[in-house]
Amino acid sequence: MKSVTTRYLMTCAAIGAAMGVLLIPANFVSAPLAAAAPMAYAPMVGLWLIGPVLALALIRRPGAAVLTTFVAGVVSSASPVGAWSIVTCLMAGVALELAFVVTLYRVWRPWLYYAAAVVFGGLYVASGWAAFNMGSMMTGVLVTFVALMIGSFVAATWLGLFLAQRLAKAGVARGLAAPRGSAEPAQVAHTDAR
Repeated sequence: MKSVTTRYLMTCAAIGAAMGVLLIPANFVSAPLAAAAPMAYAPMVGLWLIGPVLALALIRRPGAAVLTTFVAGVVSSASPVGAWSIVTCLMAGVALELAFVVTLYRVWRPWLYYAAAVVFGGLYVASGWAAFNMGSMMTGVLVTFVALMIGSFVAATWLGLFLAQRLAKAGVARGLAAPRGSAEPAQVAHTDAR
């Protein structure tokens, strides 16, 4: 395992800071939307996964998602949710990281990112059942609401993988990502799910 370097920390911090800036306006609108228009809120929940997916896919090292989301939470705490932003961001980072802990950080295939996103999305939906009063929704509305939420996590995962691929092709991860045979991070991020 590679040691923690300044470059690793700075890369996670840069991704986290960018994600935090993106989440500041999202935090301003998410709480009112969740209460007043849950159908408009559902498609935006995936925003919290873009940063940790990007960090793990680009760097391919333990802790990248957690460190990135911690920084994102600190930056985005300059919003109405305040310090709760750190908790929210860390939940996404830890959830994504757990999928890679289970594989001992040896599997970096896209299917694992998507599986983690769907599981996290399912847990998020389950935890929000009472908050969104989903039990009172008509079946069609409930199915649409859940599909929008899960779809948002999947779309954010795709975007995070896409950005990681582009940054790896630009050489950002050269010498930073943990080696995986002869495969470069760009190739790992979008190879077929064998």
